[in-house]
Amino acid sequence: MVSITNKTKNASPNLVLFAMLLSCLFSLNLLSQPAYSAGKIVKWKDEKGNTHYGDNVPAQYANTENSVISPQGITIKRNKPNNIQIEAIDAAKQEQDKKDKALVDSFSNATEIDLARDRNLQLDLVAVESLQLQKNNSLKKLAENQNSANNLIKNHKPVPADLNAEIKSNIADIAKQNQLINERKAAMENTKKRFDDDKIRFLAIKNKTNSL
Repeated sequence: MVSITNKTKNASPNLVLFAMLLSCLFSLNLLSQPAYSAGKIVKWKDEKGNTHYGDNVPAQYANTENSVISPQGITIKRNKPNNIQIEAIDAAKQEQDKKDKALVDSFSNATEIDLARDRNLQLDLVAVESLQLQKNNSLKKLAENQNSANNLIKNHKPVPADLNAEIKSNIADIAKQNQLINERKAAMENTKKRFDDDKIRFLAIKNKTNSL
């Protein structure tokens, strides 16, 4: 901050006026603004391609290419847009190209994709069948234990603690087996979808190649 000292008071009126003006400029932060706000202009384009000029770029166009120019029309600085989104799109395209190449290299026709799908499903099918057998055995044991407990109750006899514990264990086993079966079935659905998507993509690539 510039202040008026005793020496300034004794100076000429013009010097006093200059010191006061300089003090006001500093107090209003006019001398701390960016260089381009002092006699320089910012140029940018909107989404329709129309060129605009102003003191600063509006927030909605902050990530677009813009330039700082002098009053004489000379470009002083060019600001490039943020390329993060463009880079992400390019990276996704490269990843898709890599997957497409692997797909075409792995299969000669759509039938081979179906065969690969069936091979991948086979392990889950065997697992589901095994779990279903275990569940059936657990259901059978539960029915036998519940029948024994019902007969005791019918004859006004107490149900032994170990029998109640076995019934609870049977119920827990069945719940766990149901959970594992559902998980395997969900995995099978995901496998089917993955290979179906691969087949659709494979056919699209082949059709595009054949049309060239």
